[in-house]
Amino acid sequence: AVDANVLVFERIREELKSGKSLMNAVDYGYQKAFSAVFDANLTTLITSIILMSVGTGAIKGFAVTLSIGILTSLFTALFVTRLIFDYLFRYTHLSALPMLQFFKKTEFNFNRMWSKAMTISGILILLSIVVFFVRGRSMLGVDFTGGTRLSYSYAEQVPVGEIEKVLSPIDSNVRIGYKSNPSAGDNRKLEILIRDRSAETGTEGEAAFKLNDRVSRMLMQAFPQLKLADGEATTVGGLVGLEATKSSVLAIVLALIGMSIYVTLRFELTFAAAGIIALVHDVIVSLGIFILMGRELSLPVVAALLTIIGYSINDTIVIFDRIRENASLKTCKTYEENVNLSINQTLNRTMLTSLTTFIVVFVLFLGAGVAINDFVLIMMLGIIVGTYSSVFLAGPMVALMRRMRSKRESMANAPAVEKR
Repeated sequence: AVDANVLVFERIREELKSGKSLMNAVDYGYQKAFSAVFDANLTTLITSIILMSVGTGAIKGFAVTLSIGILTSLFTALFVTRLIFDYLFRYTHLSALPMLQFFKKTEFNFNRMWSKAMTISGILILLSIVVFFVRGRSMLGVDFTGGTRLSYSYAEQVPVGEIEKVLSPIDSNVRIGYKSNPSAGDNRKLEILIRDRSAETGTEGEAAFKLNDRVSRMLMQAFPQLKLADGEATTVGGLVGLEATKSSVLAIVLALIGMSIYVTLRFELTFAAAGIIALVHDVIVSLGIFILMGRELSLPVVAALLTIIGYSINDTIVIFDRIRENASLKTCKTYEENVNLSINQTLNRTMLTSLTTFIVVFVLFLGAGVAINDFVLIMMLGIIVGTYSSVFLAGPMVALMRRMRSKRESMANAPAVEKR
């Protein structure tokens, strides 16, 4: 929600800098920010609609909340805040709008950093793919593989290897993990993932209850210092896990397709290609770092990845909108200069939005319970990676594609040389 307001206020600051009066700067600020705010929010809305269509349970509820949030924040940013300004001008003597500014003057050459950024991104993508292959099926949570997740409160940690040995008769590939959050009430959890449940009989509920009781008894006998309590069991069938996998892959693919179509219609195919490449980069790198940290892929993590896609394209479209505006004004001699200028002009907005969003997510990471800890962690990673790709990859990639297209056109139009 803060992004739309930052976009408007940054535009107002630019108009004030150009010498306009405060009232005119506010008018022009809202007018010029409208297209970027509308496009950025609509692309995020596409993601949430797809989540609503293919998601289930908590994911669907999250998507509904996200959609309502987008629509309400769009209304308040474009209409309610504008109304407040009108009342301020009418009933007060508002004469100045002091604003924090990260960079007074930005003249970075982002086009020159392109090759280094591509090298860094290539290495990160390669390392992420290696991590996926090394972890294999073990990186998938119970949502995708099927099985039972057991969760207990505990008093004292016991080495994971020792717990695995005790529980190996139940499942030789049992997964053990400790989760803690000092600021929350449910601050210490021992999570056990058991995929092989062939030995259990009865209905799903009865089998889960028996398994929960059996595991807690085995662990309390072997490690009384654990003092396990508040045992919970979540069971997912193998068929349900397969359907979750299909729907998750479908959601991400549909989100990328929907966004590429919209960006192509609003801008052009070059922008859509650059934006989608940056989004794929963000998903792979964010998930790679997340899995490398010992976490596992679950449905809430998929929801977070889709939110990252929406956030990242939001960030990128703001830069694309400025590139399009500067191109129509013919501000620069070459397209590369136009791209570089546009990234510099929107850099303050990018940093402000990323920082404020990160603060909110970081507070959740510290203060919320372990239930959403994975979701929040990958959101934090996605904000960092998405900001990096929007600034260093997406814009320069548009310039590179434009240059390659110009070369092809010039070669196609070059007169044929007569052979002698």
